Amino acid sequence: MKLLGILLVIAATTGIGWEWSRRLRLRTKQLKDIRIALEALETEMVYGLTPLKEACNSVAKQVRDPIRLLFSTFSETLGREEKLASKVWCETIAKTKKNVEFKQGEWDVLLQFGQTLGLQDLENQRKHLRLALKYLEQQENDARENQKKHESMYKSLGFLGGILIALMMI
Repeated sequence: MKLLGILLVIAATTGIGWEWSRRLRLRTKQLKDIRIALEALETEMVYGLTPLKEACNSVAKQVRDPIRLLFSTFSETLGREEKLASKVWCETIAKTKKNVEFKQGEWDVLLQFGQTLGLQDLENQRKHLRLALKYLEQQENDARENQKKHESMYKSLGFLGGILIALMMI
């Protein structure tokens, strides 16, 4: 019985370490996806002169979930409700926030970018978009470095922490 408990503790802590590691990888992927999505949105808006609803719908088809969900929900809500795009953007971010591994700084940048949607001329929107892209690119690089440094450490700590707890149980 004691052996079973020890094995369960080791398995649980190892699983926790692997989950932390997975979240590091997810954050890096999702930062890349949001950057790709915003670059595609810039292309649609600036060069294609596509309306915002259609541009976001097109962007949603180019990226993976959960970033796809952000843009598709935004596009659908824009089509259904008579609200300012900036307000719909904030509401959409609030709805999809739980599915994305971003830190508060990244959410703040996206919310700040959303404040310009539909309220300023195309050139100012492009400037805000470029600024958001620059910040997100920096965050992606930082996330990649953080992943390289900590990914295997989290996995090892989970396993070794379980062994330590098991030794303390004996």
